[in-house]
Amino acid sequence: MLMEIKGLHFYILLHLICCSGAQDIIAEQYQDVYDKDVTTIPETLKDGIKELFFVSSQIDVIPNGAFSKNPQLEKVEFLGTSTSSVEEGAFEGLEKVATIEISGTKLTSLPVGVFKNLPSLNTLILKSNHIQRLEKGLFDGLSALEKLHLHINEISSIDEGTFDQLENLQEIHLAKNKLISISSALFSNLKKLQVFRIYENQLTSMPDGIFDNLRNLKEIAIHGNRITNIQPDLFPHKNKLTKLFLDSNLLTELPPELFVDFSALKSLTLHHNQLTSLPSVLFSETQKITEVGLYSNNLKSLPAKVFAPLKKIKKLDLSSNQFSHLSGEFFEGLEKLSELNLQKNSIESVKSDDFAHLQSLLTLNLAKNNISNLPGDAFDSLPKLSKLYLNDNPWQCDCNLLPFYTWMKDNEGKIRSPESITCENPEDLRAQSVLSLKGDQLICPTTLPPTTTTLPPTTTTVTTTLPPTTTTVPTTTTTVPTTLPPTTTATTTTLPVTTTVPTTTTITTTTLPPTTTTLSPTTTLPTTTPETTRPTTLLQTTATPTTTTIPMTTTPTLLTTTSLPTTKPYETLKTVPVLPIMTLVTKTETTTAPVLTSSSIKTTVLTLTAATTVPTTTTSFKTILWIIYCSAVLLLVVCCTAVLVKFIYLPYHPLRERESVILLHFYKKSILQSQISETETVAL
Repeated sequence: MLMEIKGLHFYILLHLICCSGAQDIIAEQYQDVYDKDVTTIPETLKDGIKELFFVSSQIDVIPNGAFSKNPQLEKVEFLGTSTSSVEEGAFEGLEKVATIEISGTKLTSLPVGVFKNLPSLNTLILKSNHIQRLEKGLFDGLSALEKLHLHINEISSIDEGTFDQLENLQEIHLAKNKLISISSALFSNLKKLQVFRIYENQLTSMPDGIFDNLRNLKEIAIHGNRITNIQPDLFPHKNKLTKLFLDSNLLTELPPELFVDFSALKSLTLHHNQLTSLPSVLFSETQKITEVGLYSNNLKSLPAKVFAPLKKIKKLDLSSNQFSHLSGEFFEGLEKLSELNLQKNSIESVKSDDFAHLQSLLTLNLAKNNISNLPGDAFDSLPKLSKLYLNDNPWQCDCNLLPFYTWMKDNEGKIRSPESITCENPEDLRAQSVLSLKGDQLICPTTLPPTTTTLPPTTTTVTTTLPPTTTTVPTTTTTVPTTLPPTTTATTTTLPVTTTVPTTTTITTTTLPPTTTTLSPTTTLPTTTPETTRPTTLLQTTATPTTTTIPMTTTPTLLTTTSLPTTKPYETLKTVPVLPIMTLVTKTETTTAPVLTSSSIKTTVLTLTAATTVPTTTTSFKTILWIIYCSAVLLLVVCCTAVLVKFIYLPYHPLRERESVILLHFYKKSILQSQISETETVAL
């Protein structure tokens, strides 16, 4: 509002002050301007004054009969004044006045009769105020009125019949108010109306028949409302309509053939709606429409030949929609189209066939889409293309871009904003301009297919050969549980050779690595006495037989190693459950032991019946390997030391012999010199 007021001030000052020559002289003769220092309307004016302007004046009230002594006035304007009230009859007596304007004031209402007896009034401008309501009778008697401007107010209510006596009204401007609804009969008497502007209000619909009597309409501007639906027969008189503004509403669809027979239509706006599709027949052949705006909708596709009837269309704006692909059928019949805007969509790629019908296209905008690559011949079907926008797309700068990269290099003069055509991938080229790259930078990484190596399963079977020994061990009553680690277990049993041991029961529990054994559901295992055959020693122990029921979990195969030395008075039994397979031969007694069965047995329990209490000792198989390893290392160190001594001694031996020779020579020389010395002494 403030900007418009400033614009008005500038226009008035430019018109009144900046004129020159004869116009200055003429203006001084019939115009008078009062500025901010004026607080009241003067009763008398200079002779010949016909136009009176109050600009930013401090006039709070326009009183009744304010201009009664100046009937010669033809134009009265209050621009940006502090006026808050206009009394009834304020303009009475101005029979020649043609234009009255009150704009940019604090005015909130107008009394009925304020404009009475103004037979020559042609233009009434009441814009940029705070008027809230228009009452019936406010404009009565204004039969000569042709232009009524009420825009940029706070009008929310208009009484029925308010405009009924405006028979010659040609232009009504109600834009930028707070209208929620209007009646279909509100404008029915305005049969000469040509311009209907009610944009940027809060209307949700246009009532049926609102334009039925308005046969001379040339412009309808209902954009910027909340209209969700347009009736198929909303515009019955189409032959004179040249401008139709339907943009910035909430339209989701359009009726078929809505714009058929608009023979004079030149401008049509449908942008900023919520259209998801268009009917297959929307237009009829017309020679006047040169521009169609459908940007900022939700269009994903277009019917074939939907724009074909628009023979003179020069510009088509489809930006800010949801197109993901294009088709040549979209633009069939648009041989004279010169500008196509497709920016801010979701287009990923285009083909040469998509633009085959656009032989006159000069400007193509594909900026801000999802294009990562294009074929090298994508635009070969556009012989007249001179401006191409491809900026702000996620370009994939690899070897696949080479054909189109070559085309861009050859047609660099057609590309606009080349610095904004940048790589998105790969990482090392991100944000670099595509046209700044060299061809050898567009490479594709080599990816080896994944390989799978399958190792065949290996099975190791270790068999233990026991020396031939025979040992008879009756059942005893002593229980010694021993839990061995799951890796290596050694059990040492020391038995006197000829000693009778009281009855004991030894239970040795050995935990082996997880195995899977399938057993029959029920197994009856009698109490047994292990027998071991040994050719050198026979150990017999007598004990009172006992019957014991022992629950046990059995495994058919036990991996153990048994060693029984024979050179000591005591027998030592070493068991290492890693490598061999040990088979126990048992003697049948009168004991029945239930067996717990399982489809998968991870723990093996060995029950050994012996005639003595058995202490246990654990020795790891890894210890033997470690001893062997240490012995080998020690042997290697000894060998290396011997070799080193040899190599040190060899150079030293010749040196020692040489020193011996030198000492011998020195000794001989000493003897010789001694003899000479003695001879000389004798001679003296």
